[in-house]
Amino acid sequence: MRDMPTTLISPKSVRYIKLGEGGKWEKECLEKGIIRIGFGSGRPERFQLCSSGRWEDLAASYVAEGKDKGTANRFTKELRLFCQDDGATLWITFMAGFLQWGMVEMAPPELHPDGDGVLRRVRGGWRSTDLKGNPLSKDRLAGALTKLAAYRGTSCVVDVAPYVIRRVNAQKMPEVERALAASREMSLSIPALMRMLMPKDFELLVDLVFSTSGWQRIGVVGGPQDTVDLELVLPSTRERAIVQVKSKTTTTELAEYIAKFGERADFYDRMFYVYHSGEPRLPDDRRVTLIGPEQLAELVLESGLTGWLIEKVS
Repeated sequence: MRDMPTTLISPKSVRYIKLGEGGKWEKECLEKGIIRIGFGSGRPERFQLCSSGRWEDLAASYVAEGKDKGTANRFTKELRLFCQDDGATLWITFMAGFLQWGMVEMAPPELHPDGDGVLRRVRGGWRSTDLKGNPLSKDRLAGALTKLAAYRGTSCVVDVAPYVIRRVNAQKMPEVERALAASREMSLSIPALMRMLMPKDFELLVDLVFSTSGWQRIGVVGGPQDTVDLELVLPSTRERAIVQVKSKTTTTELAEYIAKFGERADFYDRMFYVYHSGEPRLPDDRRVTLIGPEQLAELVLESGLTGWLIEKVS
């Protein structure tokens, strides 16, 4: 594992770069810790123009080849930004489903050995995790950033630079921090609200939580069977389960219900024991899952049932 920076990064700009047409340079760049750019810059005369900062002459060389002025200026601008970067630009790209990021060393650009473009070395190599080691996978990033993976050009400025810098620094955006704080506050409030429910309403809440999680109820809530409040099946696996719902419970009571479940183990694959008050200790039985007030509160929140719960106790 590469050594991670010990301080937060504070780049002056953030740019996205595509590593070769169709990503043909990605593997090499990742393995060697380099960043490449083309535009014919590997030709000795062009490399000399870039090295000496003769940007007008560089643009003229593209026009001489038949490029229109707009294209020539774009190629020149992208090469200039790449070659003149003093290490203050955060370069990002997407490889293998992850955001990769890095900042170049101060050394000037080099001709690539294959003659196709120039390269610069990434300080410490490309990284696909934030500064706390959390993976920066595309599925966990905002669409405003991941849309760059479809960018048709070679490089461009990133218009969500503050978001990228915060993600690399393992920091949340202020809006996200406020939302997380509100979510944590709600999670802490839900157990108290659940304790205000009548037993039948608590059973109904648990029923709704499981149904929104993909389980289907095949038996009635409650009823005369003292060991079964809910009978469920998971359609994707055909797994069958029973759910025992208790408002208040103890370790002794839990053990009694587990014993009764054992008598019917041939009919069910697992048992859920759900409660909102008490501190029962679960024996070593992998078939039994204990869901207490804190975990249930998270499930209620994730299932979007907070409004239902508030209305029930209002």
